[in-house]
Amino acid sequence: MASFWRDHPWRLRLAVLLAAALAVLLLQWRLPVIAEAVEQSVGDWAWRLGTSDDVERRVVVVDIDEASLDQVGAWPWPRETLARLGARLHEAGASVQVYDLVLDAARPGDDELRQMWQQWPVVAGQIFSLDTAAAPRVGEVGGAMAAAGCPSFAPLSQGHVANSPSIVSPGLAVGHLTPRVSFDGVIRKVPAVICHEGRAYPSLPLAALWRLARPAGQGQAAADWQVQGGSGEGLASALAPAHVWVSAMLPGVRVPVDSQGDLRVPYRLGRASMMSIPAARVLDGSVDLSVLRGTIALVGATAFGIGDVTSTPLASVASGVEVHAQVIAGLLDHRVPHSPASPGALLALTLLAVSLVLFGLTVSAWGAPARRLPLAGVAMASLVVGASLWALLAHDLWLPWFSAAMFALLAATSLATAEHALTRAQRARLSAHLGSYLPAPVAQRLMTSEPSGTVQAEPRQVTVLVADMRNFSAFASHRPPEQTAALLHAFYCIAVDVIEQHGGVVENIVGDSVMGIWNAYSACQDHGARALAAARELTRATCPLFAGQPEVDPASPVQPLALGVGLESGRAVVGSFGPARRRAHAALGEPVSVASRLQQMTQDLSMPILIGPQLAAGLPQASLEGLGDYLLEGMSRQYALSAPADWASLLPAAPQWCEPGPDLDAEPLPSPRWVVGASGGAPGGAQYSFRTNLTPGA
Repeated sequence: MASFWRDHPWRLRLAVLLAAALAVLLLQWRLPVIAEAVEQSVGDWAWRLGTSDDVERRVVVVDIDEASLDQVGAWPWPRETLARLGARLHEAGASVQVYDLVLDAARPGDDELRQMWQQWPVVAGQIFSLDTAAAPRVGEVGGAMAAAGCPSFAPLSQGHVANSPSIVSPGLAVGHLTPRVSFDGVIRKVPAVICHEGRAYPSLPLAALWRLARPAGQGQAAADWQVQGGSGEGLASALAPAHVWVSAMLPGVRVPVDSQGDLRVPYRLGRASMMSIPAARVLDGSVDLSVLRGTIALVGATAFGIGDVTSTPLASVASGVEVHAQVIAGLLDHRVPHSPASPGALLALTLLAVSLVLFGLTVSAWGAPARRLPLAGVAMASLVVGASLWALLAHDLWLPWFSAAMFALLAATSLATAEHALTRAQRARLSAHLGSYLPAPVAQRLMTSEPSGTVQAEPRQVTVLVADMRNFSAFASHRPPEQTAALLHAFYCIAVDVIEQHGGVVENIVGDSVMGIWNAYSACQDHGARALAAARELTRATCPLFAGQPEVDPASPVQPLALGVGLESGRAVVGSFGPARRRAHAALGEPVSVASRLQQMTQDLSMPILIGPQLAAGLPQASLEGLGDYLLEGMSRQYALSAPADWASLLPAAPQWCEPGPDLDAEPLPSPRWVVGASGGAPGGAQYSFRTNLTPGA
């Protein structure tokens, strides 16, 4: 199963991306409140960052503040006082008076106030309850829109607190003051329209904007707001809001709302930029009222005792009149933020784009994927968040970004983990391959160190074994390549197993020769005896292999296969040499050279194993047979050679190797020795092998 991912990395990468996408979508589905909380909190920060310091002069708050209560009296004020306040606003030239108040109780002076409100462009307030647990029914609901019925997406009223019937005239414009309170108590949305008993009622900002557009002298009438579906082509269609409210009285004005019918409040005005006049100063004329000419006079209360206290993204303690001032200013600027009606398509495109970028980074040759992917994930998550905030502040587009940003982080982290796992698997595979071409300790060192162009070697007291197949070249020239390759493979497998089982390390394999070394990379007690034991076992183990090869034609010059082994101990240098771009590993020193020459002489001396003098000095003499001193090829001095005392038992039990010559007893050669490997011809085609009296040292 591991190779399924390791050999096809794209499968692992694709699986990781799909798993990250599913995890993010599952989080969005099961815990949407988390995504909403994070998005709303970041959105609040964006509003605070992007507020304007320009003074808003089109909407003026007539503030019933603490100072006004101290001067005029406790709330509620007498109707005569409210009528006088309205008269002062009308005289100052306010285009429309918008009351962020509910006068739910009948009081003396209601008739006078009602008559004055009928004469002026006034919008009164009322409150609907969207909570079934709190469903009061106080006062008379007014200001229903002209269109019959309610849109299906409009929230339903469960109760109301409206103005007293003694104040509300049949054609009075009324707007609801009901907000949407988020999970953290902050007001970020306002229902554009609320459905009450089968009729639709606009919010205070919509009613104020519509009443502002009514020509003077046309009296009261029902607001003609109508709903349309979001529209557009191409990308604009994907980014269009779910619904849009339009009015024939306000051509070009489009009020976008989401699928729940909510209008998102545009908090673009800094609190200090809102123009506010204390109501008491309007009443006593101690302020220049010319600033009210042509404005929307928004009468509301900021006094703590009245209870119109709420929380906004700009302040933890604010008044409801600030919310309505922000919405009215946004409507006048045609800048009300909205969410796309189909955010799923936009999210899918974003996830696809992030996936393509991350996938490209995994296959890029630049840097290490496990390092650059987390940085890329953070960068793309930041880009997604930044693009969403830019779309909000610059283009009034509220884009859900949490899932996309989380996907960028999770996918990048998961891909980095997968790439790290792939790298480890590939390094393990590479280490295994290196271990098959180099000594395992050398491969492990190479995997944990940087390339170097210096000599990296150390002297060691080692024992070297060199084993070679005799007559292999001639054998290979008369056999198919496949058979030759199979023979080499079998020989290598046997040699490697035997050397490693006896504590040695295979130093190199060249052609039909194998070199093993003991005590080179780790301490090995009795390395000489171990090497000799390995030589004996290797000689015996290869006999069946060589005997199983097809018989050689007696007329062929090809001699039968056999094994020759040379052994020597001594001081050698083991390490790596050459430039950093092309290194070679080798064991250098006299024991390596001597063991190689001894292996070559096994055929000349017709011995399966030859032992050098330094190794022989460390072995029990009873286990050895001295052969005399010989001058090895390429060496400047003679070496005393030895063979195992039981060398004869190591010879292959084949007739052409073991059959004694017919004339050995009759006419012995001078200084007769043993019947061994070099073959010769005889009358009748019989094969004999002799070791004659080669003069030691010759």
